Amino acid sequence: MARRANVGDIVEQLTSSTSKGVLIVGSRGAGKTWMLSQIIAALGSEAATIRLTASKALAAIPFGAVNARVGSKLIRSSDYYEVLNGLLEQIASAAQSAQRVVLMVDNAQDLDNQSAAIILQVVMSSDAKLILVDQPGSQRSHLRELWRDGHLTRFELAPLQSLDVQLFLEGLLDGKVAEGTANYLASRSAGNLLALHGLVAGAQEEGSLRKVNNVWILDHPGDRLGVETWEFLQMDLDRLSEETRRILEILALTGPLPLNVLLELASAEAIDEMQQRELVEITPGSLLTMRLTRQATAPAIRGMIPVARSRKYFAEVSRLISVKDDSTPEVLINFTRWSLDCGLPVEDSRLLDAAVWANQLMRPTEALQFSGGRVGAAHSAALLAERAIAYLNHKRPEEARILALQALEMATSPEAAASALRAVNLSHSSAFDYQAQFDNAYALYEQRFGEVRLNEDSTRAEIDVLIMRAIKDVSVGNVSPAAELIDALLQHSLTANISDQVLLKSLQCEIFCAVGRVSTAVSVAMEVIGGLERPEGFPRPDIAILAYTRAVASFIYDGAWNHVRVALDPATFTNPDMMLYSGGLRDLATAVMQCRRGYIEEALLSLETAAGALEDYDPWSVLSTALALMAYCRVMRGDLLGSQECLTELAGLERRSGKFYTLESSAYAAAAQVMTGQKDLGLSRLRGLRTECQRLGLLGIELTVLSLMVRVGDTGAIPRLVDVANLLESGSKEFFVNWSLAMRSQDPATLDRASATAMDFGFELLAVELATHALKKFHDSGKVHKSRKTASKVVAMREQMPGLVSPVFHTMDQPKMTRREHQIALLVAQGESNNAIAARLNVSLRTIEGHLYRTFIKLDIQSREQLAALLNQDSEDGKLRVSQS
Repeated sequence: MARRANVGDIVEQLTSSTSKGVLIVGSRGAGKTWMLSQIIAALGSEAATIRLTASKALAAIPFGAVNARVGSKLIRSSDYYEVLNGLLEQIASAAQSAQRVVLMVDNAQDLDNQSAAIILQVVMSSDAKLILVDQPGSQRSHLRELWRDGHLTRFELAPLQSLDVQLFLEGLLDGKVAEGTANYLASRSAGNLLALHGLVAGAQEEGSLRKVNNVWILDHPGDRLGVETWEFLQMDLDRLSEETRRILEILALTGPLPLNVLLELASAEAIDEMQQRELVEITPGSLLTMRLTRQATAPAIRGMIPVARSRKYFAEVSRLISVKDDSTPEVLINFTRWSLDCGLPVEDSRLLDAAVWANQLMRPTEALQFSGGRVGAAHSAALLAERAIAYLNHKRPEEARILALQALEMATSPEAAASALRAVNLSHSSAFDYQAQFDNAYALYEQRFGEVRLNEDSTRAEIDVLIMRAIKDVSVGNVSPAAELIDALLQHSLTANISDQVLLKSLQCEIFCAVGRVSTAVSVAMEVIGGLERPEGFPRPDIAILAYTRAVASFIYDGAWNHVRVALDPATFTNPDMMLYSGGLRDLATAVMQCRRGYIEEALLSLETAAGALEDYDPWSVLSTALALMAYCRVMRGDLLGSQECLTELAGLERRSGKFYTLESSAYAAAAQVMTGQKDLGLSRLRGLRTECQRLGLLGIELTVLSLMVRVGDTGAIPRLVDVANLLESGSKEFFVNWSLAMRSQDPATLDRASATAMDFGFELLAVELATHALKKFHDSGKVHKSRKTASKVVAMREQMPGLVSPVFHTMDQPKMTRREHQIALLVAQGESNNAIAARLNVSLRTIEGHLYRTFIKLDIQSREQLAALLNQDSEDGKLRVSQS
């Protein structure tokens, strides 16, 4: 049975005394060359490699592959034994300086019979190991007999997975690559290394692959292939039969087509050939469909088709399939694009529908193409609204806002005005005057089309307008009106469709988390995930992105870490465009989870890519959350300067964020201020945020604020922490209650037990902090045995989080100087010499030097200058890092 190619498994076979080597099978462009380089690197300098590469040209020459590639010392010959002995001599020579010799044969399908016989005998009669590289379905590879007879282990070179692609890209680009970018490229290339190379080269040529904040980000790529890969593709197409190429070109133009339609266009033999050569793949379902295996090649293939031939194809296909009212969005978009590219007329209503779906499917390039068309007055306002949304997705928010307001002014029907209101809402959501702009637009709608009420006679346009109002109320923090409206909307017959249900329930998740009804939020979030992961798929990627994020946030608030990991798996985002646009949100959610658990190093890695992606594309206005969290995480790692840089960038950010996001990001930023030396300002902000959360009834967010206050040493927050923990509705309530009560009691045994509970619930950082508090209390009360036991536990826990700096740890880590050492240290900080200090204190110079020597050891410093700087810094920060006993 074949195994999936893995470098470690292949090397194991090549170093085994019972194996003659491996057979690696992979299609063109699957990454065989890259895999071979990984294998050679893994074998290291202990292995010598002799590489033979077959080709059709060499196959015409006797012993061509061996004669051409063995090396200059071998006399070119057509005599079997001369060639055999020449290769054996090379192997023997290589074996003198290496522990093992590997014979690597590439393109085995093109190997001539004589060379195959030589290699077969060499492998069977020597200690050399064979790496045989072949293509799927190759029947003429005589060396495959070695595999059939059990001498070689077969490995299938499967398409690269997202993680493989990310590692490859980071090596190729020499820098961090955003996860969303890697996932998108993995999907579009189908894990094919040749296609991947082409996409990267094409993106660099068109400028869509850019480095933002030291992270490579893909920005609205056109799936353009690089020149070299484009030429490879052209050569591959030229080798195809006329019928096979015709079908490939049609699939590039139409997208997926039903198999029964293709059988009307081509012979079964031609379609079977394409499938065997892995040019196309069949998608199962109630109706079998066929599409190109590597979707990324479709735009390049379309660009090679002359307009006249494209029109001819259009006429042929249109006789079998056409765009109807019940056509899928994919068919609608592809055929509309094809019609426009051919210069064919498109009905106004169809052009509008195509633009709407292109925006909803997160395909802004096509949305811009469709929305730029000329239509009559009846459709112009709605089409302009779609153009505004397309501009927004192309990161042109100012133009999007202007067009959205223009569309609302032009609208002559409630339906067009509702589309325009949606564009106003989306384009202004990050503007500081968002609420005023939305309220004005809403008032204009009612002024022109009447008051919007929710009842059994409400129209679809009115439902859409009310959904926008609910989104606005959630965004500005109007909890009660939003909750009431969402509940009512969910009961209406016009919102029974899956898209509205998922959207509205995800808004409920956001509200429930904010007010502390976290268990309810998790329950609703499961319904949201269920709707998004239906077997038949979810129709609206534009809704799915935020819906997933809100569901994941519910799991994070609840401490349901397993749910979070599953939901954040890249495989969840099967739509490639959604992978690209959701990258920043997913990385941010990952960082929040890691931060809450205490894995600050991992959180920072996620935040680097999140901030880079969100700096580039952030229609949800959550970059402020990423920056605030980064400032907090950096100072928790002891990077004060890096934290202050993030706080400065955050202060200069000119974009609005939602109320709930603003409160949480402000809390993390305030905590970072406390820990970077702005204690009074940071504590004042935290206390103000706590008061605001309490006034608004936002228990969930208040819990975050209180936990940060306790972490930075504000013990006055503990009584309210106890109240909030008891009021909270959460699957982790037991932990929150135990934690708050332990902090209030300050009993070391209670703190120690709460630490164990925190660890059980996956709150590792709080577990270490509670154990640290317990250790201090045990130590202060003289309970030496329990103090030592708890100290061992703290050490073991902190070893799992290397480099972490916490204000709680700081209280235990302070080095203790004697009063005399501290007195001398202060005089050093004032610039006194050792002799002057000895005279002032009436002691010998040796005594002063001895005190300083012990002080240097305690503080892990080497000079008087470092000691002076340390004490002067403590004075500037307004806190005593170096304590005295």
